[in-house]
Order: sequence, then C-alpha cells, then structure tokens
Amino acid sequence: MTRNTKRTPLYSQIRDYILANIQQLHWQADDQLPTEQELAEKFNVSRFTVKKAMAELVKEGLVYRIQGKGSFISQVVGEEHRSSPVQATEAGVSTMKLIVLLTPHIQSSLSASILTGAEYYLAEQGYQLIVRSTRNEQELERRLLVDSVRMGVRGVMIFPVDGETYNEEILRLTLNKFPVVVIDRYLRGVETNCVCSDNIGGAYEAVSHLIELGHRNIAFVVVHDRNTTSLEERIAGYERALSAKQYPFGPRLTCFESEDPELTPEHRAQQGDQLERMTLRIQAFLEQNPTVTAVFAATTYSGLATLQAAANLGLRVPEQLSVVLCDDFEHSGLSRIPPTCVVQQESELGIEAARLLLSIIDNPLQERKKLTLPTRLVVRQSTAPPIGGDQ
Repeated sequence: MTRNTKRTPLYSQIRDYILANIQQLHWQADDQLPTEQELAEKFNVSRFTVKKAMAELVKEGLVYRIQGKGSFISQVVGEEHRSSPVQATEAGVSTMKLIVLLTPHIQSSLSASILTGAEYYLAEQGYQLIVRSTRNEQELERRLLVDSVRMGVRGVMIFPVDGETYNEEILRLTLNKFPVVVIDRYLRGVETNCVCSDNIGGAYEAVSHLIELGHRNIAFVVVHDRNTTSLEERIAGYERALSAKQYPFGPRLTCFESEDPELTPEHRAQQGDQLERMTLRIQAFLEQNPTVTAVFAATTYSGLATLQAAANLGLRVPEQLSVVLCDDFEHSGLSRIPPTCVVQQESELGIEAARLLLSIIDNPLQERKKLTLPTRLVVRQSTAPPIGGDQ
C-alpha cells in the first residue's frame, strides 16, 4: 500500500489561516496581519517562504501591502468571506447603494453646493448619499472613513480636512481599489482620483484683471485656519500673473492660525469672533504697506475682512484700494460694495465627483484621474483703476 505523503502547500495553509480568522470575526477588512517574522514562527518556516506566500495572496486579492507598514486584509475579502449574522445586515445595507460624503463643515457655502450637486446626480443614478461632518479634525475623518467602509457603502467622496497633506486611510483604500474621490484639493503622497477647481488659473485671471486696471503694487492676503493645496495654488497663480508682466511680487499676509482646542467657549468669545480678528490683522498689514493699491484675497473671509479693514482705515474701495475675492457668497451682489470675485463651479464639483466615483465603482481598475474645472471672474464694484494712474 502506497503512503500518501502529500502535504498541504504553505500558501494554502496561510490562506486557510487568514480566512478562518475572518470567518470567526477575529479580523476584518483593513485589519493588519501578523508580521512576516510572527508568521514564520507560527508555521515554522523561513521569512523568505512567508514573503513568497504573501506575494501570492496579494496577487489573489486576499491581502494588500503598504511599504513600511505591513500587510492588511483586503476589503473585497472582508465583504465576501465573512460568515456571521453581520453579513446579512451588511448585505442588506449594500443593496441600498449607499455613497458617503465626508466634509469639514456641512454648513459652509462650498460644502453645501458640492453636496447639492452630488446628491442630485447620485439620486438620478439610484444611489443614496450619506453626509458626515469631520469637524475639520483628522482623527475624526479617519474614524469616519473606517466606519463608512465597514457599514457597506459603495464608495466615498471626501473633502479633506484643512491643512491635511497626507491620509494613510485614503492611501490604504486606494491601494485596495476601493472607490474614493477627493474633492477641492489633493493629498501629497496619495495618488488618488480627485476633482478640483482651477485655482492657479482663477488667481492668475484675478491678478491679471488688477494689472490691466493699472495696479502695480498688488498684495496677496489670506488669513485662514490652516494651509491647503488650493491656497498654495492660488499663491502660485498670483505669482505667475505678476511674473508674466515682469512685475515684482507685492507684500503678502499669509497667516494660518489654528483655533486653540484648550480654549473654552467663554475665552473664545472674549477674543472676539474670527472675522473681527482677521480684520484687525489685515488692518495692521495695510497700515504697514501704505503703497498697496490692490489686494487679491485668497478666501471669502479674507476678502470680507479686507473690505472691513479698509473701511476702518478710511480707505475708499475701489478708489483707493481695489479688492478681489476668491469664492463668491450668497447675495454678494446686494452688498454695500458688491465684490469682484473668482467664482468656482461649486455644484459642478459635486456632480463631477459623483460621476467619477460611479465610473470607478463600475471599473475599479481604470487609470486614476484628476479633473480640473475652470473658474470665472465676476467683475463688480470693488475694483477700479488706481487714483493717478500707474503706481
């Protein structure tokens, strides 16, 4: 009688081990696996053998790897191989075709317009949109991303937290081919799908408008909580417009002041509201730079604060100081001085982000895309030629 000495291949042993842990709910999608050293000791083999086996598991789609971080359970495996009462619940949720939108501030004009566009498009395609506020906090953003994926959403649209330049959770989802679209800005080190406005082009057009009016000493002003890639692009557009005319860069006020989390609401009230603090800072800047005849303000609040600072100093707008704002605001045309603004296609950002996300859901292996929507300059009454011509 011949003896069967055939052994189960190491690859199958590790695969069965991982699946068993998933089925028993010890591991879920995006959980980190034991290290190669730990697996080598468990199966009594070399690390080289484990490395080879893990490469096969990555190829199969069971796990994914992040350089320098380790190996993680694939989202696909987490949904298809889990056998528990939770599976029926998640399957029920997934049939609802849910999409989540994460945004720093739901009440902001830009977020509200993006939400309106996305919801309109998704509803037409039979999807339901869940909106969650990250409150501009990176840790909350991370938790909401994990929670959204685990509840069975089909895809995620995310308007990143201010100042965020890298997001490991988005990188993990992207490497795992989970449908993600970033809106309004991009994250360095995370090559993912995104939909943005042409911030460089918008700033270039705004500053060119001021140059054409005859201004030479044009200041760049932004007072904001934290820096973002969109603000950096607006600085680049400002510089590009001046360089094209071989004009020197004007003075800059680029101040990013995060709110102190240790302050109580009473202390914040004593400090005055955000717009008042911005106004005082810009007022001091204008006093220190009396030759400035025009300001390009990189945010709505910075622009409104500039207009108020000019009024406090007795500077007439636009006769003594021209001001261009990035981003419009509701009923701006009815303001005491209707402002010249760079206007984004805010609802279109939401529509295009939703359209791109559904395209990725249909074909997760397609090349990653960065869509850039053009802006337009709306000229109103806050800009005019400087008194006395060229300055």
